[in-house]
Amino acid sequence: MNKNKWLAIIILITPIVVLGLSTLTFYFGYKPGTASNNGELIYPHIETEDAKLVRTNGELFSFLKGKWYLIYFDDMADMSESEEKLKFLFSLNTTLGREMNRVKRVVIISENESIGDYQDLIDSFPSTFFVFDKENILKDKITNARTDPYQSKSIYLSDDFSNIMEEFNSEMEFKEIFEDLKTLL
Repeated sequence: MNKNKWLAIIILITPIVVLGLSTLTFYFGYKPGTASNNGELIYPHIETEDAKLVRTNGELFSFLKGKWYLIYFDDMADMSESEEKLKFLFSLNTTLGREMNRVKRVVIISENESIGDYQDLIDSFPSTFFVFDKENILKDKITNARTDPYQSKSIYLSDDFSNIMEEFNSEMEFKEIFEDLKTLL
């Protein structure tokens, strides 16, 4: 009987000790030195709320709170390269499995292009949002913090608060980006 009493005391005290130690380490400022992500975090985050985005059909587009977005800037200079990147984004999304509904894909097209030139591409990816960045507000925000997104060919990730918070450069492999998405979701 005495043995069971000590076992019960140990079971009750263990969570209290763990919580106490973790609280102390938090208040003394202990934290990991590096992050384990593959993409490059953008700090401070880039807000998307004031961007004037318009879909190719003329409707206004805004990022929904609670949804994550993979954002790709495309000048549509090389249609085969654009199609490969769209297939890559589609594969990333579908590989997420049941989490795929939380992640949307957005392609921001340079307004220098005529919509007729890539209408077949738009029709091939109906669940992808194709938008124009009116007045280049979002492009300029990214260019101020990073490099020109049309030149870098990077994929950007916006969090569920509609802030662009991570950049996946064009050399990153599928597995590396997928690991980051799986960790974040």
